[in-house]
Amino acid sequence: MPRIIFNNTNVDVLIDEDSLQTEYNQERSQKRSTSGKIQTINQHGIQEMRFSAVLTEALYRRLIAWWAWARQGKVWAFAFDSTKTGNTTLDDPAAAGQKVIPLTGTGDFSAEDYCLIRAADNDDEFEVVEIASISAGVSVTAVDNLVYSYTSGDIFRHWEYWPEVVSLEDKFGPLKKDGTYRHVFRFAEKL
Repeated sequence: MPRIIFNNTNVDVLIDEDSLQTEYNQERSQKRSTSGKIQTINQHGIQEMRFSAVLTEALYRRLIAWWAWARQGKVWAFAFDSTKTGNTTLDDPAAAGQKVIPLTGTGDFSAEDYCLIRAADNDDEFEVVEIASISAGVSVTAVDNLVYSYTSGDIFRHWEYWPEVVSLEDKFGPLKKDGTYRHVFRFAEKL
């Protein structure tokens, strides 16, 4: 079940089937020199998500507290599957072209999980890996070879778990119809 996590509070939400949408957005600027040459500067890549939720009266009331938190720009988390909230870092380098990924913790992961691995200091290097096997407390082995090289401290987490997001909403006003509420949540990774 999908879950919103904020201020040490878990709120399980009911989302419309297949409504989770993710987009990888690139924000960049262009500089033109006096000679007319144009240079594109990548500022950051960010992932934006949205989903449509069906809210009961009780769930709507619980989410009022979430909105009081989120509207201040405070960080919160979203897990598409509340049982897949693994979030750790690499404790040694992992080279491109190999499958072994050394982690600081493996307890939250299982074989066949899909995970995101991303360079902590460069959001232009990331990929999704499927876990083939786990060496408990030491590393995971991916099904396929890594595309990029990663260093100690880089991010490794479940693919559809975002441990630090901010709301893109400027209001929280679910529509009421037939005794339930509907709302589209929009949020983005905090980089």
